[in-house]
Amino acid sequence: MDRHTDPAARKADGKQDTICGCTPETLLRKIEGFHGFIAPGLVIGALMVDWIQELMDPMAEADAVVETCHCLPDAVQIFTPCTVGNGWLKILDWDQFALSLYDRFKLHGYRAWLDLTKLQSSPPVRDWYMRTRPKSELPGEVLIPAILNAGRDILSCAPIHMIRFHHRKKKGEIGVCPVCGEAYSTRVGDRCSSCQGEGYYQIVEP
Repeated sequence: MDRHTDPAARKADGKQDTICGCTPETLLRKIEGFHGFIAPGLVIGALMVDWIQELMDPMAEADAVVETCHCLPDAVQIFTPCTVGNGWLKILDWDQFALSLYDRFKLHGYRAWLDLTKLQSSPPVRDWYMRTRPKSELPGEVLIPAILNAGRDILSCAPIHMIRFHHRKKKGEIGVCPVCGEAYSTRVGDRCSSCQGEGYYQIVEP
């Protein structure tokens, strides 16, 4: 029986005993091990992933899109096979706290997001996200239990069909930059990006 349909996976009050197949304690350890600390946004991201995975066909080969650079990309990389490196995860720098998983062939999937209306039911999480209270007043020992207790009650989720951002980038042809002599993808032009003025470093002479 799948963990999402197993009645034992939920408590009598409807709250979950497991998230992404983990007990809360194991979930927090995985987050800390990957991210460096237990970020509240990552815990919320795990709840989002868990909900979408419950709704999707378990046999679907899923890709992911996240709508913020903060926390959510790591939730996807910890709890799904989608990573930046394998190209199955796309990150949009929109600063919207939402993520989507979708079938890469059928382009159908689900989007979950932190619902501002529902956040009213959890003042600590609302105040943390809206930055209406200083972080010093919302330590992890207060905020993390509040998130786990709220669970999906602070989220919304809806079915979607992908119309953009679902194509995978290909490397293209590899050439040798005539300026620096390094290999690069010719899709960026006749020189590598750094030699076109997009470099982020300067060589330090010995």
